[in-house]
Amino acid sequence: MTKPPLGLLLCLGALAFAQPTVYRPGPDVTAPLVVQKVPPAYSDEARLAKLEGSVLLSLVVAADGKPRDIEVARPLGLGLDDKAIENVRGWQFKPGIRGGNAVAVRVNVEVFFRPQRTLWDWHAVRAAFSGTSTRPILLKTKFPPTVDEEENASVTMTFDIGADGAPANVTIVKSSDPKWENDLLAAVTTGWRFEPKPTNVRAWIEFVRGSHAPVPAPPVPPEFAVR
Repeated sequence: MTKPPLGLLLCLGALAFAQPTVYRPGPDVTAPLVVQKVPPAYSDEARLAKLEGSVLLSLVVAADGKPRDIEVARPLGLGLDDKAIENVRGWQFKPGIRGGNAVAVRVNVEVFFRPQRTLWDWHAVRAAFSGTSTRPILLKTKFPPTVDEEENASVTMTFDIGADGAPANVTIVKSSDPKWENDLLAAVTTGWRFEPKPTNVRAWIEFVRGSHAPVPAPPVPPEFAVR
């Protein structure tokens, strides 16, 4: 009996180990549903910065309802992207259905992070860094005293992180009202500290008081990577 060519055997073997087709939700494919999850953990840095927001993840929900191939589609920073991935790995889904059968489906999910704070506390909603492949580690923060004034506000600033880990050359990128700038500048300049690094790093931080930013968030320049 003639043996099949080696190339054919290799192709058949590759097909046997190939991943199943991954679908997108649509008219003939139902989207997976989350049936079990727990609140995500905070990173120490994000807790210090009272970082609030959500991480958008792209992932595949396999036919057994387990997530895989998780990627960050919209980051938040200060370690929360990794915490979001870690959290979603423990989620359980009802898988997507096509033609009556469970199938692998790629979907987007959001993981929300909300620190303990009062409504009018200043807090960070985005953190980005440039000038290095490994971002600086946040060690200490300070915020202006909470003012019981019913006004949403936002201030976005950039600053250098020098060898001593202290902010320098602070620049306001955008703010909703100049009256909020000085107190926040003073708090960040005197109270924020990062792990010292031998080379300068530029930081981009967006701060908010209230429930949301009242002005459109300025775009982060491409040289900044949110982490």
